[in-house]
Amino acid sequence: HALAGSFAGFAEHSVMFPVDTVKTMMQARPQHCTLPLAAHRGGQTAVLAAAPLTPIDVAARLWRNHGGMRLWRGVQTMFIGCIPAHGAYFTICGGAGGGAAGGGASATAESAQALAAGGAVALGTIAHDLIMTPMDVCKQRMQLSAGGSPGVYACACTILQQEGARAFWLSYPTTLLMNLPYALLMGSANERLRQPPPPPPPPSPPGALAGGLTNPLDVVKTRLQTQHLVAAPLVAAPPPAAAHAAAAPLTYEGMRHAAQSIWAEEGARGFLRGATARMSAHAPSVAICWTTYESIKLVL
Repeated sequence: HALAGSFAGFAEHSVMFPVDTVKTMMQARPQHCTLPLAAHRGGQTAVLAAAPLTPIDVAARLWRNHGGMRLWRGVQTMFIGCIPAHGAYFTICGGAGGGAAGGGASATAESAQALAAGGAVALGTIAHDLIMTPMDVCKQRMQLSAGGSPGVYACACTILQQEGARAFWLSYPTTLLMNLPYALLMGSANERLRQPPPPPPPPSPPGALAGGLTNPLDVVKTRLQTQHLVAAPLVAAPPPAAAHAAAAPLTYEGMRHAAQSIWAEEGARGFLRGATARMSAHAPSVAICWTTYESIKLVL
């Protein structure tokens, strides 16, 4: 389970990381993330809040001004974290019966088995997020950094020196509040769809639906994890002084304070930032992760 889960996490984060970069860009505080208007305007920039961009616009501008590899900046944090995190996740899921095949004798038994699988996935999520949250903090800092990105170790040391160890897990309660309902829904749906005969297809993919419903919490999580950054325009060739994002006073004390601030500054629209990118990523992410896991487990 641990080995298959590690491969699954590696495959999922490798393929979907560019979409995650776009999502992070769109969810970060507007003054923290600016993009060039156009090359012929002499380096002028437009704040995302003033000129809303679609996920395709953000990806295209990053690609045009920084090259394709800019979309994978910070991916090494996922490689470091996803192996132990997904190993623990799928070990718990498999040990608790989350990866067992279906075949209940009745509809009630099948529903109970699907619910148990959802609970197993939720338990695995608690361990997974405990390991991944510090890596996620480093990942988002590196995704938003202008110029040359520091390595994972340098980024982690900077966070520890400037903000203390608390910064690595400040968003953990928000992450659990967001991911536990998602895990219950996704795990139960995954197990139920594996059982013959399959139920009628849902009106939309469970992963995409759950991703959209939990997007407001994901915005809060992103703001908590990136609040220590000051504005750093993502120009094509930043000066050396702007190579790394500088430190700024902390803005949010916790999840509740962050949510209140987002509402006061941007209204309901602020909680929808990056929703399209998040929903677009979750359905294929679930498919890649669980297909890889089942395939490697079968081979082993």
